[in-house]
Amino acid sequence: MKTRFQYFDFTLFIAVLMLVGISSVMIYSASVWNRGDYANSGLFYRQLVYAGIGIVVYLVATLFRYENFRKPHILYGLYALTVILLFVTWAMPPLNGARAWLVVGGFTMQPVEIAKFALILLLANYYHRLWNDDLKGLPGRIGRAAIVKKGWRAQIGAFFLIPIIYFFLPYAIAINGQPDHGGLFVLGAIMFMMWLAVGSPLRIIVPAILAGIGFVYAMYTFVFTDNQVSRVDVVFNPFMDPEGYGHQLLMSIISIVHGGLTGVGLGNSYQKYGYLPEPETDYIMSIIAEELGFVGVVAVLTLLFFIAFRAINIANHSDNHFAMFVSFGIAAQLMVQTAINIGAMSGWFPGTGVTLPLVSYGGTSLIMTMGILGVLSSISMRNRHREATRRADIREKSAENVQSSSLHVVR
Repeated sequence: MKTRFQYFDFTLFIAVLMLVGISSVMIYSASVWNRGDYANSGLFYRQLVYAGIGIVVYLVATLFRYENFRKPHILYGLYALTVILLFVTWAMPPLNGARAWLVVGGFTMQPVEIAKFALILLLANYYHRLWNDDLKGLPGRIGRAAIVKKGWRAQIGAFFLIPIIYFFLPYAIAINGQPDHGGLFVLGAIMFMMWLAVGSPLRIIVPAILAGIGFVYAMYTFVFTDNQVSRVDVVFNPFMDPEGYGHQLLMSIISIVHGGLTGVGLGNSYQKYGYLPEPETDYIMSIIAEELGFVGVVAVLTLLFFIAFRAINIANHSDNHFAMFVSFGIAAQLMVQTAINIGAMSGWFPGTGVTLPLVSYGGTSLIMTMGILGVLSSISMRNRHREATRRADIREKSAENVQSSSLHVVR
């Protein structure tokens, strides 16, 4: 184990710990009102427990060989489990207007957080097999036609339709029944980002973007409930319902303006005292903006995007498609969730309940995010070991060549 940790990615781990530390401090500050129970630090202590579990999960995932996720009984077992759990949530009591949580004895869990990781693994494995001509049956025939013959119909089928039908559609049906369109949007955005990363032909990406825009518009027009439509409408005019759907956005904007450049000081937020509902969750960045100002927001975003770009760098140094695509998928999840969360708190995107990775309060979100970053750490450790081995071989061969040349000169 000592040899394996010799190549541990401490830079990635320290960045993660820094974000978790900032999160813990800000949750302590933001939850001081604790939904009316003043000075009750229960949420803070819970988050510390979640953080401890998350660190353990991170280290275990680092030691776990990421290639094992390609084994069918692990990969498809995780897929089946997440789909079943998502359908089970339909029988759960609604929380905040959605049945997106499993409630077991006082503990809650969001299966969609596990589904995000499962989808990344499923897509990475599928595209790895596609590019290595390892698909069987109908997907295999379509895949070979797409890669070898480059027919546009086959490319649409191989790159888009098969993964949508086989992997995304069951998740979409289950999540739409909750409904949790924020989680569904994140899954769709992760899939789109991975389409860009896996080498999908440009001539079919543009039509796919147009089709996606049309799909979102159709959902808004024909599928969204009045509640969801109102959440979208208040983004353009929060004053249309300042005491209802627009209230949270207005309070968030007041927090941002109040904080200014350097903030009002740690612990000195006004909005957390019952004005901004549940500020420790989706809108924790609003409290960071108020107490630490623009400087604090930039610091948090810098750490988040450092981790995302670290994932892209790890992907570029991977020696197989699966590791590359998993790393890109993890980067995509971090960037998509960060963009949606920041968009919601600043009025650029509807409030959909999407957490800020590693920062918002929530056990399932924090533990799963640290778990997938542990998988990223495992890939990084393998890359470092391979690179160290390659350099050692080069030095050994160079030494042998020098010794051989010296003997030749002596003779």
